Amino acid sequence: MSEKPELPHATWGELSVSAEVVTEIRTYYLGHAGYRFAVLTLENPDRRPVTMGPASLGNFAAAVRDLDLSKVDAVAVTATGPVFCAGADLKKMTEAATPKDAEGVARQGLEAFGLLEALPVPTFAFINGVALGGGLELALHASFRVVADSVRALGFPEARLGLIPGWGGIPRTVALIGPALTARLMIADSLVGKNLSAQAAAEIGLVDAVVPEEGFLAASLDFAAGILAGAIPVRATTGLPSRAVDGTTLAAGLPALADFRTQLDSRLHGAAPAPYRALDLIAGAAEAATDAAGASGAAGPTGPGAGPASADPATEIRAFGELLLSDEARASIYAFHVTQSLAKNPAGRPDAEPLPVRAVGVVGAGLMASQLALVFAQQLRVPVRITDLSQERVDGALEWIACQLDKLVARGRLDGAGAAAIRALVTGGTDKTAFADCDVVIEAVFEKLEVKRAVFAELEPLLRPDALLLTNTSSLSIEAMGDALANPGRLIGLHFFNPVAVLPLVEIITTPQTDQATLATAFELARQLRKTPVLATDTAGFVVNRVLTRLFSEVLALLDDGADPDTVDHALDPMGLPMTPLQLLQFIGPAVQLHICEKMHQTYPQRFSVSTSLRGLVAAGLPGYLDDGGRIPAAAASLLPQPVAVDPATVRVRILAALAEEVTTILEEGVVAGPEQIDLCMIFGANYPFHTGGLTPLLDRETDTAFHPGLCVPVPASR
Repeated sequence: MSEKPELPHATWGELSVSAEVVTEIRTYYLGHAGYRFAVLTLENPDRRPVTMGPASLGNFAAAVRDLDLSKVDAVAVTATGPVFCAGADLKKMTEAATPKDAEGVARQGLEAFGLLEALPVPTFAFINGVALGGGLELALHASFRVVADSVRALGFPEARLGLIPGWGGIPRTVALIGPALTARLMIADSLVGKNLSAQAAAEIGLVDAVVPEEGFLAASLDFAAGILAGAIPVRATTGLPSRAVDGTTLAAGLPALADFRTQLDSRLHGAAPAPYRALDLIAGAAEAATDAAGASGAAGPTGPGAGPASADPATEIRAFGELLLSDEARASIYAFHVTQSLAKNPAGRPDAEPLPVRAVGVVGAGLMASQLALVFAQQLRVPVRITDLSQERVDGALEWIACQLDKLVARGRLDGAGAAAIRALVTGGTDKTAFADCDVVIEAVFEKLEVKRAVFAELEPLLRPDALLLTNTSSLSIEAMGDALANPGRLIGLHFFNPVAVLPLVEIITTPQTDQATLATAFELARQLRKTPVLATDTAGFVVNRVLTRLFSEVLALLDDGADPDTVDHALDPMGLPMTPLQLLQFIGPAVQLHICEKMHQTYPQRFSVSTSLRGLVAAGLPGYLDDGGRIPAAAASLLPQPVAVDPATVRVRILAALAEEVTTILEEGVVAGPEQIDLCMIFGANYPFHTGGLTPLLDRETDTAFHPGLCVPVPASR
């Protein structure tokens, strides 16, 4: 075993801006099935999830160095509770301000984990719980991995955070499962926040065994003893399980990486550098491992103490360092913290006691109403009653709900008994007196103020005085909706986003009359529905629709003035947004968006216009400006002037400047508590990616705004 340099207990430029939650490592020796084990247990003294900052890595390195190898046949690493290791300490990591500091983050992790891999005895990772990012990379430095069957989160979130796995995860994962699966896990799954369950990880060969959570340590030691006794087959040439990939599999997986790059280009247009750098490193690791396999017959190490064949680790360190200092990584990590902290502790939640919700009423039987009925029944498990003017429409809604439950069963997300129980909770009819026992009634009828007023006027005398009235309006005034109510304090806006089952945002809209019990109940409902609430004042469009409508206002004004539609529609492609503006408008529906545009123009005529072509589109009954191939069909083109060429950069500057102005105005009006709430809305309500930070970090780096001064780090021109 080669000598390793002594690691200090704090590196990364001796950063000390924030205190690290230091992970301690407890070492104990035990015998099992005739073999001697040293077990390193990761522990956090204040019971927070285990993470790895500089001091924690120093502790781990010291614990490995201090092992008495004369006493053991093998070494294992594990933890306690629901988390094995949640990865790097992001707060400490983002204090890196120079290339040296940033590269030091990767270097220290590689050196510390490399000590485990270099031990001259077999090593095991007993993964008791969540293992993400650097936590999973730690496990990959062991010879074998055993995971509890209850674990539901094994994965690599780095690409979504604007980074790459920088602690050796790339070459080790490639050696185990090949480049194509590695790219799926580290890029495709990462970008959408998807992780593996224990069973899924075992099926692809990322872990070697799945054992019951009950008696986890004993079962893990049984597996380890089986390996040591030769009872579990491993490859003689590698010391790895027989399913580890060979050179042929590695080579066969390389062409798939070209498809990944094409997918990235169509989705991100180069906006986020991390997935591309990860793809390059995966390809480099696969090529290096293929070359090594050509000589040895396998891609893995040749026994305890050796890591996988890989490209130069200096390339990985340099890539990690450059990405950590990038605007996209800082915005992504900011987005991660915002979505985590504000989801758990939403701004504006009152101390008042929420009212119990034991039955829910839904007025309307359209698609949105049906989605709401399903999510209330599925998450609250309380009776839900749907009403509409037409029994036929009600029956259609109940049929749609039954169909969705059947799909959940088919996908394995719900069992038959659970689906039947939820289906039984949802009933419907035309008689609103059935709402008499409901604690909450939400309307999802046509988006017209007079219609919604009439609904509430009819409902109020039928309900108990303490029953709450909710509206799912997307832009109308809540106060105006309830100005004729005897008790307007029990009316509140709860604006869900389509599709309700997918998008986690709910905007909670209050009026000056909303009482604290109503507000507390709205927040509690959001929590029980597994939604992330953002509190907003009663202003036109609230947050998401106001921002998006300002975007549409600029885009459609350009089209109406004769700008080339294709250029305008793709001007924001370099931002890597999930849809082009015209694709998004098509998804929303021209009629719905026209109504919102008219409302916004009525409220803010100086900044919001109503497009003549959009009006024509709705009058003609067209589904949007685009055909199925994403082109402007003749029918839509006839509504626009003869197109003239425009500079996409100029178009982009105009659109982003308009968004910056609107966000500034929203904050000045006090619609939400701060820019973080706007970013949370755009991530969870409009599916904006992490590399934009939601919206305001993107605006900071593309316009002259300063919503987050100091978020991005100026990088020196030379190294």
